[in-house]
Amino acid sequence: MQASFTVLALTHRVGGFYNGEVLQGLLRETSAAGGRLVVVQTVHPEDNALHLTLESFELPIAEELVDAVVSIAPAVTGPYLARIQARGVPVVLVSDHAAGVTAPVVTPDNAAGVRAGLEHLMAHGHTRIGFVADLSQHDFRERLEVYRAVMTERGLPAGSDLFFRADSYGEHGGARAARAMLARPNLPTAVMTATDRNALGLVRALRAGGARVPHDVAVVGFDDVPQAEFAIPSLSSVRQRFDVVGALAGRLVRDMVAGRPVASGLHRATASVVVPRGTCGCRTDLLNGEDPGVSTGRVPVSRRELRRMLHTLLDDRGRGSLDRATVDQVLTHVERVVDRTGPADHTAVAELVRSLQRVAPRVSTLHEVATALTQYLDRLLSAGTQEVRDPSTATALHAALWQVRSWGVVEQSNRREASVVEHGMTAGDLQRTPAATSRRMGWLGGTHVRAGLLGLWEDRDRREVLRVTGVHDTTGTIGTVAGAQIPVREFPGRDLIDAADHDEAEVCMVVPVRSRARHSGAMAVLGRITSEWDREPYHYWAQQLNQALESEELEEAARLSEERYTVAAQAANDGLWELDVTAGTMNLSTRCRDLLDLPHDTSVDLDGWMGAVHPQDRQRVRTALRSLTTRAGVPAIVEFRVSASDGTSRWLLCRGLGAADETSGEVERLAGSLSDIDQSKALEEQLRRASLFDAVTGLPNRPSFVERLGEALDRHRRRGARFAVLFLDVDGFKLVNDSLGHLMGDELLRVLAERLQTDARSQDVVARFGGDELAVLLQEPVPDDLEAVAARVQSLVAAPMVLAEHEVSVTASVGIATCDTGYTEPEDVLRDVDLAMNHAKDAERGTVAVFDPQMHARAADRLRSRAELRAALAERQFVVHYQPVVDLTGGPLRHLEALVRWEHPERGLLMPGQFLPAMEEDGTVATLGEWLTEEVVRQLAEWHGAGSCPVTVAVNLSHREFWSVGLVERVRRLLDTYDVPAEALVMEITEGVFMDEPEAARTVMQALRESGIRLHVDDFGTGQSSLNALRTFPVDALKIDGSFVRELGVVHQTTELLRIIVEMGAALGLDVVAEHVETENQAQALQLLGCAYAQGWLYGRAMPACDVTPLLGRRLAGTDAA
Repeated sequence: MQASFTVLALTHRVGGFYNGEVLQGLLRETSAAGGRLVVVQTVHPEDNALHLTLESFELPIAEELVDAVVSIAPAVTGPYLARIQARGVPVVLVSDHAAGVTAPVVTPDNAAGVRAGLEHLMAHGHTRIGFVADLSQHDFRERLEVYRAVMTERGLPAGSDLFFRADSYGEHGGARAARAMLARPNLPTAVMTATDRNALGLVRALRAGGARVPHDVAVVGFDDVPQAEFAIPSLSSVRQRFDVVGALAGRLVRDMVAGRPVASGLHRATASVVVPRGTCGCRTDLLNGEDPGVSTGRVPVSRRELRRMLHTLLDDRGRGSLDRATVDQVLTHVERVVDRTGPADHTAVAELVRSLQRVAPRVSTLHEVATALTQYLDRLLSAGTQEVRDPSTATALHAALWQVRSWGVVEQSNRREASVVEHGMTAGDLQRTPAATSRRMGWLGGTHVRAGLLGLWEDRDRREVLRVTGVHDTTGTIGTVAGAQIPVREFPGRDLIDAADHDEAEVCMVVPVRSRARHSGAMAVLGRITSEWDREPYHYWAQQLNQALESEELEEAARLSEERYTVAAQAANDGLWELDVTAGTMNLSTRCRDLLDLPHDTSVDLDGWMGAVHPQDRQRVRTALRSLTTRAGVPAIVEFRVSASDGTSRWLLCRGLGAADETSGEVERLAGSLSDIDQSKALEEQLRRASLFDAVTGLPNRPSFVERLGEALDRHRRRGARFAVLFLDVDGFKLVNDSLGHLMGDELLRVLAERLQTDARSQDVVARFGGDELAVLLQEPVPDDLEAVAARVQSLVAAPMVLAEHEVSVTASVGIATCDTGYTEPEDVLRDVDLAMNHAKDAERGTVAVFDPQMHARAADRLRSRAELRAALAERQFVVHYQPVVDLTGGPLRHLEALVRWEHPERGLLMPGQFLPAMEEDGTVATLGEWLTEEVVRQLAEWHGAGSCPVTVAVNLSHREFWSVGLVERVRRLLDTYDVPAEALVMEITEGVFMDEPEAARTVMQALRESGIRLHVDDFGTGQSSLNALRTFPVDALKIDGSFVRELGVVHQTTELLRIIVEMGAALGLDVVAEHVETENQAQALQLLGCAYAQGWLYGRAMPACDVTPLLGRRLAGTDAA
């Protein structure tokens, strides 16, 4: 199976007990298999929820982004799904059969549900049972067929006189069926309906017509909607788990995407149970108004029934649900409480409620458990004392469970209230906000939606491409920007679909923005699936958006009409013209003749007008005038040039409108105006040039260079014409800017541009990308030796120049990329040549590098390494090891150096050289240093607290950490927090750190020293510190670099140099520590020179704190700790 897949769910609703549960189950299975779900709502904005127009939806939204489609009836037509199947995309239908489509069809187990409902009515003694159904949907038709089959199987009547057709699946349809039922001579004694909504309308209409429910007519519905329990009388129903239907569809989709065979035809999801209440006679409803003493033939109450009900309703609900073992524990506890005798045991009842709260911490799950138990107790108590040993305990439990249920009702009410408030505020925002603002989607800021976007059709007739007009993104999770064009088959884009948090029932939902008169586009949001209510906020938002856009279009049409009249009224300031279409004659104002450079005293026809138009523009003008003759009242605007007698030309703007004959409807007259737009066209050309050329150097800019590079790529594809790109970064440009000012920096760039432009061939392109980056496009013929060309370019750059009376010389690092790599896009060429330039710069400034594919791999390795290091910092993969620093005079071990190691999860323990360079490059070395310092101080606190001998630990300070803001305060705070004396901590810095900016460094070092922290100069002898610096800087010790120790006794000059360093340290009052001591001979030689301390493998490698603890206070011989 694929590592991940995306499922498109087509549905006319996104919430409610049916569609909401189906989508929840589908989401649960899809997410568990690593897939993503995008939901497209297909209901037309003007459709009634109970009467749908499937033919109105035909948009192929997101089809290129998905691997399978699930259609939840009634969503789309058969031809729509057949088109998807023809593309090889798997299709699964839910509760539907589509014409021309052979596919798996997932349905609830209608047969089991209908059979259970009918058998329950038969258990009440009913034999004349009717059926009410709307036949517009497959599930309803199947339920009718099962009813007839079961009745026939039992030898009971099921003729047409017992079937009552509803005209919808809502309460209105049920009420209409009740009126038809009451009009017949013989009422059935019981009725089953295809939906609960039909049943609610049926019961209300029967009672209004004088029939008693359940005494005259018992009723059992189907679906167990939330209103069923609170109806008067309470509605008995068949409860189905529609999330199981969606989950089965999800599993079938998963298998089809994986290539496993899935049979076409019916696949039933079994999870149904009868919920007996008042309308069947199983429960006495005191508010029913009927005599509770009238017997309705109650069905005996079975405790196995409760067990089956809870398992059916709660098993496999996903996160937060109950497993079978937990359900069994609850049932056992309930039975113990109900079976008690004697006075009501409120303690046992309270303990049961607390146990329910423990096993079902989610309020929604607890509410379902409490509801099932309450209904069970209702039936027990209604059945009489023979079912309950002591009704007082059962009654107390019943009251407690009602309180538990009230918690769920209150929480649901709070959610609904918040939703209603949000809905009202959003509706108000959309009504108050102009369409131009609404389309930017800012109004989503007051909703629960984290991200969303609106796309409007580029062409409303073809409906192929959507232009994004607004993006709402509170978390920065999507990359789509306003102005982006997205084909409808790829809308809303992969990033929005992937941004949905499926764990929170959040999915990407797409809703068309349309009405019957106008198709505006589509809106996509990260919405939430709910089964608690049928509210359709996203559908309503889309409807309001479309209304706003329609209003905007009408206002724009009115504005254009007003503008036409205004232009005509003010045309005297420009030029007025009129053309008789039939005669071809024209009337021109004086100003119009002046603009066209035509004489004032001669008549002018259309040919005379066209003679004044520039030859290259004549066809465009004729086309515009011809369009005016075909569509009356539709304005046309055309720009053209006129040729003056002196050979110059000017730009004019012509506006025109056609007027039709009232009788024939044909255009008979054109009228309009001429405006002089020559200055605006000149400005437009200036702006065009500014958009393509660099303002400082006059060279083409990046967009212009990309365009020329694209042309070179086309020529290479068509006829093999070669090209190459040189990318230059000027080394030392920042120094010129900082020292001589930006004006001189601009002058330097102008000089370099002139040199390169002068030296370039006519077919080559020199461009400036911004800053100090220049590029050269070499076109056919391309020189063979490109490095020689680069060297020539570097020599042109490096030639000295005088700026502000200063002689300045800079160099250039150059990257080269050629057409041999096989590029298809200009940006790919620029990416690689930039990579090559950076490679050259990293190796040595002023050098040249030719791109090779390995650079990509190295860059990817660096990115991967940086990501691993960031993860290592976040996951605390670094550890501290400690290396002994030994007193050569024989004293006990009291000094250590802290060294960091990386416990890589795959590569094992890594040394600093394997990760510190990368961390120094990206700046994370300072973060690592802060962690290291805190870890060392914490360990010092542990050693001091354990009564170990006084110990000091040296910590290396990187360049970044030394110069970081707040270093001294941070270290002081750590020492205070862990109650560690300052003298126990040593900070080691290299000469290069404090010699870059001596005065600033002295301030930091003095602050550390005043805090009691000792300072050591690390790697002494490899830097450039002076004796004066050592004398004036507050340091306590010098650490001799290991390269000197390795040559001790081998190279005479090195031995003498070491002696001088030791004597110099003594003269300055500084301790001297030798690093990398590996042999006894080295240790003895150092001791003879007077060196006080040493560290190295001779005394011990760096080791974890637990290994070094036993060595503290001991005198270490050469191999004691190694």
